[in-house]
Amino acid sequence: MKINQYQNQIYLGWKKFFFNFKNLNLYINLSSFIKTRAERQRKKNIRGLFWKRLLSQLNYNKYSKESPRGWKSATRREAPSRRTELTRREAPSRRTELPSALLFTFLRPPSLSCLFSSFACGAKRRAPPKGVARAEVWITSGKARWQRKQVQRIITIVDKHSGKAVGGGYSPPKDSEGGPIFFKGLNKTNQNTYLFHRGFAKQLQWVQKGDLLADSSASSKGELALGKNLLAAYMPWEGLNFEDAVLINQKVITKYTSLHIEKYDVEILENEKLTSNLPLRENPEPSLEENGIIKIGSWVQEGDILVGKITSRLSSKQLSLEKENLNLNIVQYEQLLYDIVGQDFIKIQENSLRVPSGISGRIIKISICYQKETFSQNIRGPFAKVVIYIATQRELKVGDKISGRHGNKGILSKIFGNYDMPFLLNGECLDILLNPLGVPSRMNVGQILECILGLTGHIFQTKFQTICFDEMNGYEASRSLIYSKLLKSANQTKQKWLFSKKRPGKVNIFDGRDGLIFHQSVLVGYAYIMKLIHIVDEKINARSTGAYSLITQQPLRGRAKQGGQRVGEMEVWALQGFGSAYTLQELLTVKSDDLMGRNRLMLTLLKNTPLNFGTPESLRVVLRELQSLCLDLNILC
Repeated sequence: MKINQYQNQIYLGWKKFFFNFKNLNLYINLSSFIKTRAERQRKKNIRGLFWKRLLSQLNYNKYSKESPRGWKSATRREAPSRRTELTRREAPSRRTELPSALLFTFLRPPSLSCLFSSFACGAKRRAPPKGVARAEVWITSGKARWQRKQVQRIITIVDKHSGKAVGGGYSPPKDSEGGPIFFKGLNKTNQNTYLFHRGFAKQLQWVQKGDLLADSSASSKGELALGKNLLAAYMPWEGLNFEDAVLINQKVITKYTSLHIEKYDVEILENEKLTSNLPLRENPEPSLEENGIIKIGSWVQEGDILVGKITSRLSSKQLSLEKENLNLNIVQYEQLLYDIVGQDFIKIQENSLRVPSGISGRIIKISICYQKETFSQNIRGPFAKVVIYIATQRELKVGDKISGRHGNKGILSKIFGNYDMPFLLNGECLDILLNPLGVPSRMNVGQILECILGLTGHIFQTKFQTICFDEMNGYEASRSLIYSKLLKSANQTKQKWLFSKKRPGKVNIFDGRDGLIFHQSVLVGYAYIMKLIHIVDEKINARSTGAYSLITQQPLRGRAKQGGQRVGEMEVWALQGFGSAYTLQELLTVKSDDLMGRNRLMLTLLKNTPLNFGTPESLRVVLRELQSLCLDLNILC
């Protein structure tokens, strides 16, 4: 049996040898025009490295559980068990955060010096998983073997034993020892996104160690998947994609609908009580339980009550004893009657947890934490804590931030209909329009090569893997490979417009609004585009009137407090440069801290009379500070 096993492995090794030798000849033929002696010597070194790598693959440890690199196991029988350091590293970790080095596009373990930009890594770390449409794997990538291992080690579930899967799909399978392997449910991450596992192994399927059992929300078949492959074109469009702005097709919106999980908590102190019978309300809230907490599965919007809570001056025990005697529906005229009769009543104040502004979703999880009162060393604090998780869906909107894998990030400026977007000669409409000036400014020409190679990969329904430092395989080996694949796709599909000898990679497209052809050819291909967590719904804010600061009498700062927009020195200088005197006076007085002018503003608008501006309160605060230093200053007005 061992002889047959080694024969099969030797056969697979020679098969791997001829496959690599064929690829080596491909790069050699692409660089056949090399003439100098130094480049010929480098060509020989490539062959020497190839033979050295092949011999290192043949001399593997026969007692290790893994097959040689790049080979598949010929038999189902395992080698003698021997736990090594490599085996311990491959155990799946519980961390849900991806390592930064994994997210680079063209990255190999020994070539860490080829990291071209930190923007590409940061964009992938900020890409939320897709909620409705499942994400795709990129067409062009680097050496995917090492990346796939890292993804399976961190965000997916791989089998640690060999055996037959009892469960499959969405049911937890069992390993060879009979113990179930549980998948993660809908869990919240630190970026307010979600992470869950979907079953990949089918029922009664034979699995071995290292086989994929479950995919996560950020992977597809064990590979990292954070975005979509879109048909992109690099062209200006009436100034709407100026300064890294991006135009997209309306049909792309559903592909980038992401799911986010928001967490809200409230603490119940000693003098507080949870109830559904809130003050100044005739009937209890229909969505609240008897304990005052909202039901799981309820749909909530801005301003809805999540946890009904009342605050009293009494302690919790006294409040629970006198709860039956409390009248929670006391209005102002009833308070007057109590004062006339001379009877005292307990003051109750509502302090419920409500949904913040701009949030609407469904309740998916509720956690209640109680504090043990039996221990004598308990720290004085909240007696209970209620944590509520709300799942929200966010579609792609104007103002959202999207990015590629080469640092080519931008803001969505406008969404066009499918009939208004430019289209190709075969009638296919474009998905996204990018600014061509973003390429020379950032000097990331890799997005151009990715775009053209992605077009050929989409036509052939294949994926390509490239390596860093392609000059070692010949002069401009990547460009020669891309042009050869593009020419091959044009010949096989019999669509000659895909490849032009004068302008390879560029095609003629038509305007979707009038059907006329553009005067110049445009670069068209498939680019991998991701949606980032910088969402406009979480940043946009508007205020008419609201809370003011007690000291400066200016509007509060912050979106959570319904605050206003800050107008600092640089903003004032900008308005002064344009000569906007009245606008500047209005911003610094009645819209800020002019108390008298703020009160007269509505009356002047109704009577259509001119407004007399008053003195800002900030000036009065400065005068009081100076008066505290024994400086007698007064306002003469």
